[in-house]
Amino acid sequence: MNQFIKGIIDSLVELLYPNKCISCDKVLLKIEKEMGFCKDCAKGIRLVGPNYCMTCGAPVSSSEEYCDGCRKSTHSFNQSKAIFRYNGDMKNAMYRFKYANRRCYGKVFAYHAVKNYGRWIEEKGFDAIIPVPMYGPKQKKRGYNQAEVFAKSLSEVTGIPVATGIIRRNKDTVAMKQLNRLKRKKNLLKAFTMSKNDVQFRKVLIVDDIYTTGSTLDEVAKVLKDGGVREVYGLCICIGQL
Repeated sequence: MNQFIKGIIDSLVELLYPNKCISCDKVLLKIEKEMGFCKDCAKGIRLVGPNYCMTCGAPVSSSEEYCDGCRKSTHSFNQSKAIFRYNGDMKNAMYRFKYANRRCYGKVFAYHAVKNYGRWIEEKGFDAIIPVPMYGPKQKKRGYNQAEVFAKSLSEVTGIPVATGIIRRNKDTVAMKQLNRLKRKKNLLKAFTMSKNDVQFRKVLIVDDIYTTGSTLDEVAKVLKDGGVREVYGLCICIGQL
């Protein structure tokens, strides 16, 4: 492990909060605080693992380079990574992060992001981290954008600046949990626009909470590339089994 990544991880351990398991709220023992999960919940938390799609980051078998979805379609983004599989106790953690004002969880997710992909982040040399924006009235009602919280935690330990005013979400798209790939694309059509015309970034990292089919990341990446950004990558906290 090189000094860049070690330094980031050491800083994150110092910054880690909360002192309770982010899945069940049980008070963490000292040895558990680095992970952010108690030993019982940790058994149900699964990282994406060493074998993942070279495009979207979804878990695949050791004999595959790409998932079924990426073999059948192309994406606007260059590549994306994901930290956890969206199942089991991870669903509880994400629900709390998104809807229960557990913004402190962003530091835990940033810790795992750097632990798993710190070298990749360093090698890419991103100019900025861009969180997927929420629709304004929706964010005002919730009080925060969970993607932005994650972005700021990641920025705090990597030194990569967060750019929040680049992309605007123009409409409140319907929940996409039950939509297929085609309906997701239609739902997101013209949902995002550039809010600035003088973007000078060459390479950016988009961050979001959950990757399902990649439709949201695709739309944001397309808008950014149309605005002059050359390379767009993604990093999501969780990914579904594609």
